[in-house]
Amino acid sequence: MALERDDRSNDVASRTPIVNRCKTITRGGNPTSVSPLDHHRRARASRKKRAAVRVFASATNATDDDGPAADNNNGGGEEKNSNAAAAKDKKTNYPKLHVQTSGRIVAIGDLHGDIQQARRALRIAGVLGKDDNDHVNPRWVGGDTILVQVGDVLDRGDDEIGILILLQKLGKEARKVGGDVFVLNGNHEILNISGDFRYVSRGAFHESVRFSDHLVKLFGKDAVPGRRRRRRSSSTEEDGEEEEEEEMDEWRKQTNARVGLFSPGGPLAQQLSMHHTVLIVNDTVFAHGGLVPRHVDFGLDKLNRSVSEWMRGKRIEDEETKVALGMAIGGVKDSVVWHRAYGTEHYPTNTERTTACTLLSRTLDKINEVEGIPVKRLVVGHTPQMQGANCECDGKIWRVDVGMSFGVLGANPQVLEIIGDEVNILTREVPVTMSKL
Repeated sequence: MALERDDRSNDVASRTPIVNRCKTITRGGNPTSVSPLDHHRRARASRKKRAAVRVFASATNATDDDGPAADNNNGGGEEKNSNAAAAKDKKTNYPKLHVQTSGRIVAIGDLHGDIQQARRALRIAGVLGKDDNDHVNPRWVGGDTILVQVGDVLDRGDDEIGILILLQKLGKEARKVGGDVFVLNGNHEILNISGDFRYVSRGAFHESVRFSDHLVKLFGKDAVPGRRRRRRSSSTEEDGEEEEEEEMDEWRKQTNARVGLFSPGGPLAQQLSMHHTVLIVNDTVFAHGGLVPRHVDFGLDKLNRSVSEWMRGKRIEDEETKVALGMAIGGVKDSVVWHRAYGTEHYPTNTERTTACTLLSRTLDKINEVEGIPVKRLVVGHTPQMQGANCECDGKIWRVDVGMSFGVLGANPQVLEIIGDEVNILTREVPVTMSKL
C-alpha cells in the first residue's frame, strides 16, 4: 500500500511506482502550518534560556551520575548486565549499543537548529506537554516511550544549544518513569567538532557566544577552551599584560566561542560524545546515514566508542581507532554519518533499488549474525525527503528526515512510531496509548 501523504503530494504512488513498496500507516490529518515570519519571531523569543546552563554544566562531567550517558546505560526496560559491566559502563559513559523496551519507540529526523519545529515534532510524538513552552522545566508526557532523534541537531538554524538542552531535560524526566531519550550524532555534529562552521547561522554564532559567556560567568574562563585573555603580541608591551576579550572584533569573538565549545574536549563536544553513532532499540537499528556489512564486521560498539573518544579530546594513535573513525565519520561515501544509498527517495531504476535493498538485507542479516540481535529495519535521517517520511525495501528502511527546519525546507514535522511490528507515520498530535504511564 502506498504511503498516504497529508499535504505534500496529490498522488505519490501513481507518479513513483517503485517507491514505498511496504505497508505503512499515516496517522493524523493536515497539521497546522507555521509561517516563516511567526517562526522567526518565536525563535527570537526562545533564546532566553539562562537557567538551562546548569544542566549542561553537569552533563560535561563524565562521572556525573545525572549525566545523560550514565542514565542512557539504564534505558527504559533494557536487559540487565552484570554489576561489574554496569559499573564499568557508568565509569566510562560510552553509549550502549542495544537497549530494549516494552513501550513505544518514536523517531524524529534532522532538526537543524529549529526549536519551534522541534517542539512541534515532540508534541506529535506524544512526549512533550501540549502547549508546553517552558524552557526551564519542559514536561515529559510520554510515559515509557523511547524517543530517538537521528542526528543533525546542529547547523542551519539559530537554536541548536536550546534543542540540545531541551532533549537532555526531557531525557532526564523520561528516565524517572521508564522512558528515555537517545540522540545520534550526524554529519553536522562531526563538521562542527572538526571546526567546519560553514553551515552555522548568524543566530547560532550569537547563541554560542551567549552560552559560552554563561559558562565563563559561572565557572571561570577555564570552563571554555580558548576563552582565556590573550597576551598582546607587541614587544613594546610589558610581559604579562593581557588584552581584554571585549576588544576583539565581533566575528573573532563568535568564532572563538564556537571553537571553544565544540572543539574536541570542549563542553559541548563532551556532551555530544555521550550520543550514539549507532543505536539498536529492540529490533530496529538507528543510524544517521546508513550502515553496510563492513561496519558490522568491524564492530558497531567500536564505532560508538571511537567517536566518543575523539569528541572527548583523546589523542587517537592506535590504528584500530583510526579505522573505526574512518568508518563512522570519515568523508567516504559509505561512512555511517555520510551514507546516502538508502536515502534515495525515488530510485531512477529498479536495478538501483534492488542493489540498495540487497545491500540493506545483507547488513541486517550481518547484525543478527555478529551481534546476535535479529533486527528487522533500519531508520535513517540525513537525506531530506521531499514528499515526507517513507519506507522502502519492504519496510526494511525508513527515512525520517522531512526537512522540517526552516533552514532546510520548513516542512511540516512528521514522526515515526513503532509499536511491536506496527510502524506508523504521525503527522499531527493524536492521542496515544502506552503500556506504562
